[in-house]
Amino acid sequence: MNDNQQKIKALVNSDEDAYKLIMDLWAFVITWDDAVDKDKSQSKEEINAAMIWAFLGMPDNPFYVKYQPILKPALYKMVASWLVANDFEASGDRSKVEQAYYMRCSPYDVFSLIVFLKSGFSKLLEAEAYFRSMAPEDSLAKYMREHLGE
Repeated sequence: MNDNQQKIKALVNSDEDAYKLIMDLWAFVITWDDAVDKDKSQSKEEINAAMIWAFLGMPDNPFYVKYQPILKPALYKMVASWLVANDFEASGDRSKVEQAYYMRCSPYDVFSLIVFLKSGFSKLLEAEAYFRSMAPEDSLAKYMREHLGE
């Protein structure tokens, strides 16, 4: 288990189902984003695994089942933010592209919500700081250069 995995497991107080939901959702989001953005070539097996998880794995996760009335609206919000972020990225409008940088991080909100549901407010603060700093190489400046050539 790497340092990120250990940290996430600690944030959910070693709850295996909450941990698995975060890790599986993260893998799904990366696969979906890469497939749509064509950042990386996705194999048929990777795409199939992601879709099978979304349709069959997530609905059977005991943590998801328990908190589905709270998590499902958060997932709708996550997807809506991601879809609008993609439109904003394509707009060429500097302000919208900058907003897209933050909107596309909406999975972190769901991850933090999972931590809150399992571990409370004190761990939520820790989770917010942790998830928001997971990819320091993906800076706003780099993102703006990538999408606007700045």
